[in-house]
Amino acid sequence: MIQEHKQVILCVDDDKKNLELLEALLSPRGYQLKFSGSGEDALKQIETEVPDLILLDVMMPLLSGFEVLGKLRAQEKTRLIPVVLLTALNAEEDRVRGIEAGCDDFISKPFDKSELIARVRSLLKSSYYRRSLDEKGKFEAVIQDLGEGVVVCGTDWTVTSVNRSAQRFLDLKEGVSFLDHIYAHYSVSVSREMLNDITQSQDKFDIIREATEAFKGLCLEAHRDILRDPGQTPTSVVLTLRDVTQQRNENFIVQDFMALLSHKFNTPLSVITGALDLLRPAIQEAENLKFLDVAEKKLKEIHEISRRLIYILEMQSKGMTDIYRADFLQTAVYETKEKLDARHGIKALLIKDITVTKVALWKVIALEELMENAYKFRGKDGLSLKISVAEDAMILSDNGAGIPPEEQEKIFEPFYQIYKDFHGNIPGLGLGLTLVKQLVELHKGKIELQSAMGHGTKIKIVFSSPSEKRR
Repeated sequence: MIQEHKQVILCVDDDKKNLELLEALLSPRGYQLKFSGSGEDALKQIETEVPDLILLDVMMPLLSGFEVLGKLRAQEKTRLIPVVLLTALNAEEDRVRGIEAGCDDFISKPFDKSELIARVRSLLKSSYYRRSLDEKGKFEAVIQDLGEGVVVCGTDWTVTSVNRSAQRFLDLKEGVSFLDHIYAHYSVSVSREMLNDITQSQDKFDIIREATEAFKGLCLEAHRDILRDPGQTPTSVVLTLRDVTQQRNENFIVQDFMALLSHKFNTPLSVITGALDLLRPAIQEAENLKFLDVAEKKLKEIHEISRRLIYILEMQSKGMTDIYRADFLQTAVYETKEKLDARHGIKALLIKDITVTKVALWKVIALEELMENAYKFRGKDGLSLKISVAEDAMILSDNGAGIPPEEQEKIFEPFYQIYKDFHGNIPGLGLGLTLVKQLVELHKGKIELQSAMGHGTKIKIVFSSPSEKRR
């Protein structure tokens, strides 16, 4: 539960009775009160904590209230603090002196309860807005020359401030609706409903202008932050925009190259596979059939490597967020087990606990890859798998050989193999867990790994949000 910020009032008076009276009047109102018996002590306190309001006695020894006020107004840190002078003086020249020194108001002694409370409430409210305006001015001065675009909106998404880079990127002006503007003129990677909901954690999205014959394309990576007042009520939406067009284009070039390479790679493999199928009836010798079996097995391994590469490319470009029914997952797990049993020549023990009603395709792929990895690195006593899939997490546990502690941070790196002397007998290139990690990170989840040598491995994938429940 978020606690509301208590506004701090510093009461400065050399008369202890006056301080006790102020405490009796203001403490029941929920304010946090600080007390000081002299101007020197008050200035020291303010160095460590700047209050929201100061009630300052005029007639004090050594430093008078006028002198303390002058020092406060001379410093950048304290110049905006509202100050009320507490005085028994009625002479016009004393009030003029207080105004010239920069006080915000006067309260006469003895205090009138209603007047004191009304003045305090009013000045605390103006204090908040005064500081907000001052911070806004400093903020705008800093952001104007940033290379990244910065847009500040109200909670209704009306643009209140926009720097030069954001104007250049989006042709955006103050006073317009940010959401109306981007959804009318650009492609946005998240729905308007999701972005408009500032209670959700969606904080990064893309704004894209497609390339045409006349114009180059533009891709902006946008980050959204919500500013809140002391009571934690949202007050503003701040967006930073980074031009990632070149980076994304380079990624697309790499992906296109890899996709072409994969296609060129699979075409001759398919021809070879067909040729081996045609050769099999013509080969009679058992020894030659054995060589043929080896060739077909290695071809299947190469196809698996190619399949992983294609998954990674599709994941990066499409996100793999299609939704499938739970019975699809049940079927996928069963079919994957049968396939892996046959490939590895074992009969694994499988315990399933799948309770979800819907599941995304990327989760199915991740689970298949984790199962594949468990088969490859099983222990000597067969393989036992326990699979649990719920709305918020997916867990796979095995009884395998386990992972040495010094290797556990490396197993998700591309092409990494944990064997001391890798000799190629384990099929694959070390891409399975890399694919799982990239899928999870793409969908804002996290991976938790528990493993001990000789005691198996447990991998838990925690999903980022219940977004799929709303579909």
